[in-house]
Amino acid sequence: MRSYGIARSASKRLSRRALLKLGAAVPALAAALGAAAPPALLLAPLPAAAAGPTLPSPAVAAAVGKALAKNIPKTKTAVALRLAFHDAATFSAAAKDGGLNGSIQYELDRPENFGLKRGWRIIEQVREELKGTPAEGVVTDADLVALAGAYAVRSCGGPAIPLPIGRPVAAAASQDPPGRMPSENASAAELKANFAAKGLSVQEMVALSGAHTLGSKGFGDPVTFDNAYYVELLKKPWGNTKDPMASMIGLPSDHVLPDDPDCLPVIQRYAADQAAFFRDFSAAYVKMCGLGVAGWA
Repeated sequence: MRSYGIARSASKRLSRRALLKLGAAVPALAAALGAAAPPALLLAPLPAAAAGPTLPSPAVAAAVGKALAKNIPKTKTAVALRLAFHDAATFSAAAKDGGLNGSIQYELDRPENFGLKRGWRIIEQVREELKGTPAEGVVTDADLVALAGAYAVRSCGGPAIPLPIGRPVAAAASQDPPGRMPSENASAAELKANFAAKGLSVQEMVALSGAHTLGSKGFGDPVTFDNAYYVELLKKPWGNTKDPMASMIGLPSDHVLPDDPDCLPVIQRYAADQAAFFRDFSAAYVKMCGLGVAGWA
């Protein structure tokens, strides 16, 4: 794997505080920029900062957006988004290691990463597409994992997510510690503890869980990013004993959320307000994709 360096002159700097504010302000920025924004990225004029994450330049963003659009049809959006979560979910706030660093490519044989080899092939294909463009030598493989997930969301009707670039890439054949992914059979208490260990709140956990609206888990149209996940959670269709397929909707870790007193109010809010879900998902995704990056905290 080729580890790209970061050409900081090609980007605009922004502080961690500005980055989080940007993530919360995505819908307004998207409306202001409209179709001028590349499909995977949302650029916004921001004041320069002394240090911290950087937004890609328009030329870099255009090159990446074009490559992502070519290699991520709607049939691959769910796996692209899942790849980002599984790469990022190895972060430990206590150990200060793991996170979205591209090490997922060395962890594809782990049981929890079954099916993600197809997702990593997307990254390899996009990397090839970027050779000879302004993005070569600027955007790392770890950046591409994050950007591919954001593109998947946007291309399926979800919010545009402004992501910085500059994530370091794990050393060759270096794996993050195992056992940090939340289990699909976890209780609500176990899920909350797992996300808390990454520095993510209950609200952020519930917002990020909305990614299950993409794919074949039974939460609405599999290639539409919307709030159907939360609407279905409140219905609890898996409890319908007359429908033999009902139990196949969602994962056990989805089923426990509406019964948890901390999660239920958040689910209810997102089920009633898709715009609120989009805002919170965008902010949580930006935060998740930056966990563990030195200088971004």
